[in-house]
Amino acid sequence: MVFGGLFRPTVRAVGAALCLVLLAGCGSTATDSAASPSPSSPSVSFPASPSAPASSTPATPPATPDAAVGAWRIEYVSRPDNVELRTLSVNSAQDAWAFGLAGEDWDSRLLVHYDGRRWTEYDFAADLPEIRGVTLAELASSGPDNTWFFGTDDPVGSRGTTPVIARWDGSRWRKMPLPRRMPERVKDAAVFAPDDVWLLAGSNSMALPGEWPALERTGWHWDGRRWTERRLPAEAVALAGRAADDIWAVGRAPDPRGEDTPAAARRTKPAAMHYDGHTWRLVPTPAFQPPVDAPPGEGSAEFEDVVVSPQGGVVWAVGDQTYPNDDVDANTAQSPVVARWNGGRWEKRSTPDELEALAVLPVASDGAQGLVFSGGRLRADGRFTSVGRPPLLPDKTGEVTRVARQQQLSLRDLVQVPGTRQAWGAGSIAVGSGGEGPNFSYGVVVRAPAAE
Repeated sequence: MVFGGLFRPTVRAVGAALCLVLLAGCGSTATDSAASPSPSSPSVSFPASPSAPASSTPATPPATPDAAVGAWRIEYVSRPDNVELRTLSVNSAQDAWAFGLAGEDWDSRLLVHYDGRRWTEYDFAADLPEIRGVTLAELASSGPDNTWFFGTDDPVGSRGTTPVIARWDGSRWRKMPLPRRMPERVKDAAVFAPDDVWLLAGSNSMALPGEWPALERTGWHWDGRRWTERRLPAEAVALAGRAADDIWAVGRAPDPRGEDTPAAARRTKPAAMHYDGHTWRLVPTPAFQPPVDAPPGEGSAEFEDVVVSPQGGVVWAVGDQTYPNDDVDANTAQSPVVARWNGGRWEKRSTPDELEALAVLPVASDGAQGLVFSGGRLRADGRFTSVGRPPLLPDKTGEVTRVARQQQLSLRDLVQVPGTRQAWGAGSIAVGSGGEGPNFSYGVVVRAPAAE
């Protein structure tokens, strides 16, 4: 899972968000019923402000019995202020954590916990006050008594917030030591046990010569006492694993012309690295070529996330390739790249037409050897089925007004629920500032239809 579920804001990504909400899914299997608004406004109970005691802030999601089959269902919804959930960790269908930002200026933080019955805002002031300065975060866990929080500041690094790492032990959050050379930006993490944690991080100062490639090719491992730096064979942005001796990291291979090549001129290839409990090694990946109708010129590709299926030894890597474009307004174009590990080598997989219009991040396993994206599911057999929009939420007036019908679902993170064929997503349902009347942004956790 990529840190915070972030992706590059491309035209393709923006189109995906609009398509997901306004058209109830981009795939050919979407139905009119999935696109139709709910016949009645869902009932919503909003929690109090984030500063209120945790015991008094239960959050009741809107009733969703009228949600269309094959659509996102709402598990949790915040108060209707400016709220966006940015990361999610799910231990089981009865235990989950989510973190987000709230307030008109993103000046409040929201940490919510699910105990199998209800979502409750956690009062972090006593044991984790440092997260007040966090804007980007990653949650990862190996069980209900071992959830880790990694927090950093905005990517531009303008605020200078000290990174924070903390661990939930089942009863409270406790601060954990930082690596000796802790970079400014956490990218991804994988947790296998209280004494077995992997962390990918990098620098916000991308222009620093010499330092940036080294940081981007560094992993940190926690052994229960200290963090140890481990050099990776390529630049890594995401990692996931089935066990402590079976971990994958993906990103991009170094430019053959050397690390001094300017970032804007780099020609990259996807990179996949495997850890066997002792050593990280680079594993060959397939070559991805631009479409046949693309203008001649160099292209670049990279993996942006890796997904380990809970069964069958299936591993997926997804990303983007960039290539020349004849469009005078945009001289480059993008398309997704998908590869699957067959147990012995990486195989390039064709991308359905529906996936071409969607952002590849966030992404998660569907629990059935396939993938879930914000706009649909790529099945193990290569078929794509879309996921319809969730029920419409009321605005601050309590009604689904004309403006409220313009709301859009935007996901920042996707996680497979362990032991199930379900995936939960965290993000927001919002109406932008351009509409008439009350605008809003709910922080939400949504559930994709179970894989067949």
